[in-house]
Amino acid sequence: MISLRLALIVGLFWPALGLAAPVSLWQIQQGQATLFLLGSMHAVKPSLYPLPTVIEAAFSAADQLVLEIDLGLTAPAIMARALASRGTYPATENLSASLSTETLGLLTHYLQTHQESLQTMGLSLASVQQLRPWYLALLLSLHELTELGYLPALGIDQHYYEKAVFADKPVFGLETLESQIALLSAGTERQQEQMLRAAIDANQTIDLLLSTLTAAWVAGEIQQMYELAMTDQADYPELEDLMLEYLDQRNLQMAAKLRTYLDGDQTTLALVGALHLGGEQGLLALLSKDYTITQLQSSAP
Repeated sequence: MISLRLALIVGLFWPALGLAAPVSLWQIQQGQATLFLLGSMHAVKPSLYPLPTVIEAAFSAADQLVLEIDLGLTAPAIMARALASRGTYPATENLSASLSTETLGLLTHYLQTHQESLQTMGLSLASVQQLRPWYLALLLSLHELTELGYLPALGIDQHYYEKAVFADKPVFGLETLESQIALLSAGTERQQEQMLRAAIDANQTIDLLLSTLTAAWVAGEIQQMYELAMTDQADYPELEDLMLEYLDQRNLQMAAKLRTYLDGDQTTLALVGALHLGGEQGLLALLSKDYTITQLQSSAP
């Protein structure tokens, strides 16, 4: 594993040197069409803003915005129905009966230790009994994020979605909410339990990991972000195939749709989770087979 301290130093202080520095934004030019591809972080701290001028300029130049999913189609009622269909047990089953004794013990301890902060989310051992492990893992991860000040409401995709609505720019999605949930819930019972274990165990390391990932994003080090995320999964080898499928399968589909935006004459800003850009099967690697991709830089002051 690379040195986390080194990653933090490089990520945090490179922009402070006052030099032009790469950002997590790439540009593809094809005929009259331009595609800006921005690696997004779905939950960030307020201190990440304002974003680099070059990123804001890409939004201003764009005729349309493309996100993983159109956030206008994720109203709470729609989200609740989609999650309930795949994220909950039928009345005859429950979470405690599906987990190993060890994992149930870890979960009980976690819920008791974080009882006060979890109350705001309505989470207790009694209230989570109908939740499948993958869905509970998602909720516990959200809890950890918000406790550390990383807010989904400030996510980069949310930020530009709101700006696009205000500017009356059309917004499109590469995927649907239902397809994302289907992939998240696709693991075996054993894999889902491991997802829950990973979410519980992350309580010990997530602060440093998120700081390092954020620093890498600021420095435009997408490959470093990908490697850090993959390394973080090393303790759960049963999740490796699921993680790669979750990224690689979606990357192929996303790349195919992104290519269609290069067939016309418009300028498009596309935002996808930053982890989709790195790796041998990442979007940058896939798109570079057909196009010249340029990483953009922030301007020197």
